[in-house]
Amino acid sequence: MLPVIARGLFALQERLLGRRTFSILRQLRESERWSRDRIEALQLERLRRLVITAYDETTYWRTLMDEHEISPSNIHTLEDLRRFPLLEKSVLRARREQMVWRDEGRRVQLVHTSGSTNEALQFYTSATREAHINAARMRGHEWGGVRQGEREMYFWGSPIELSRQDRIKQVRDWLINDGWTNGFEVTPERVAGYVEYWKRWRPKCIFGYPSTFVLTAKMAEQQGIDLRRLQDHGLKAIFTTSEMLGEVNRKIIGAAFGVPVYDSYGLREAGLIGNECEHGTMHCTDEQAILETIDPHTLQPTDGEGELVVTNIMGLVMPIIRYRTGDIVTLSKDPCPCGRMLSTIKITGGRIADFLVTDQGKWVVGYSFIYICRSVEGIVKFQVRQDRIGQIRILLVTDDSFPADGAEQVRRAARQRLGSTDEVIVELVDDIKPLPSGKYRPLVSSVTEEMIKAGRFTLR
Repeated sequence: MLPVIARGLFALQERLLGRRTFSILRQLRESERWSRDRIEALQLERLRRLVITAYDETTYWRTLMDEHEISPSNIHTLEDLRRFPLLEKSVLRARREQMVWRDEGRRVQLVHTSGSTNEALQFYTSATREAHINAARMRGHEWGGVRQGEREMYFWGSPIELSRQDRIKQVRDWLINDGWTNGFEVTPERVAGYVEYWKRWRPKCIFGYPSTFVLTAKMAEQQGIDLRRLQDHGLKAIFTTSEMLGEVNRKIIGAAFGVPVYDSYGLREAGLIGNECEHGTMHCTDEQAILETIDPHTLQPTDGEGELVVTNIMGLVMPIIRYRTGDIVTLSKDPCPCGRMLSTIKITGGRIADFLVTDQGKWVVGYSFIYICRSVEGIVKFQVRQDRIGQIRILLVTDDSFPADGAEQVRRAARQRLGSTDEVIVELVDDIKPLPSGKYRPLVSSVTEEMIKAGRFTLR
């Protein structure tokens, strides 16, 4: 599909869904060049509106603000935000129904997420909130030289089964020039096939997990496949997300594909937080979020590095105010050579993903189990462990809503996801301990650690 036609079809879709995505994108293109004073004035204006909405439309925030003697009319500076207590994940989970403004607008709906902490959450979103996230994503891709409507390949996962709606989405994605390759299951043979498919499809960028790109690069090198040849077929950039990229992985991916690598950072429940520009600086989405850092032990504010605390100032449907993310970051307002005046963020202690290897030789990324976590009610945390080929253990922390047959549901879904004859053992545990950094690993496999050290990617 011609990019201009694909872009027009996407714009039509957004309007039909009640999302002002393109008008928001136009605003973002302008505001990224505003002075810091003007950006902070916009943040304060939107913070005031958020606090008023939270007080007037939700019982949770009204009660909290009354208890802490916070009046919406007394928010005069951005520093006044610190009068609010920190919002914990456990509170977000337990008090979700008292936090939602159901009449915010179109398409208010409950969605599921689980990610770097392996903690499943449900929260509310809306057409307005999604429009802001889409616009911020599109701006980030433009910084990498890719406009909406140009061919983008998602090296990503998919639901366990394709429903009728999923098939409709496939057709829609084709019309708007969004392609898909299964990044959840990787083998040397599949990598060879993927590369040939990408050459035919001619994407301008490929979007996916850093770990999947690194594994693909290693498998391609072992087979003598030159990923840099994709440049001859239109590839201009790699976009990564969801995991800690790191400079080592950036160099591996960049050298393998021969194109710039642009990282992005966000949390589904808190919004899109940052995108990298052409100078490798990750700029914050200041127009949509106010970011702070705290000492994770004393909970006191810090300058620079600390645990990230997010206030989503455009998520009126479910106000998120001073939300603890668990991610360790460094914030800065130092200028960037690109000239954008947005503040910057570095992820200095973050998300980890690993692979397991099935008895059929497929490398399966840990994030693929997120879909299973979302599909069964009552899963609070999960971790997948593999100590030997042929056996996979899934540890679950659950709450009272976990069904009686929940373990069997997880076992059945995992077998279907893996497509192998591995023994799947589901264990209910009281808790899953994080790493010393405070982060959780969704998957721990001594098998893959040994294979990677040996430079071996097949079972044979």
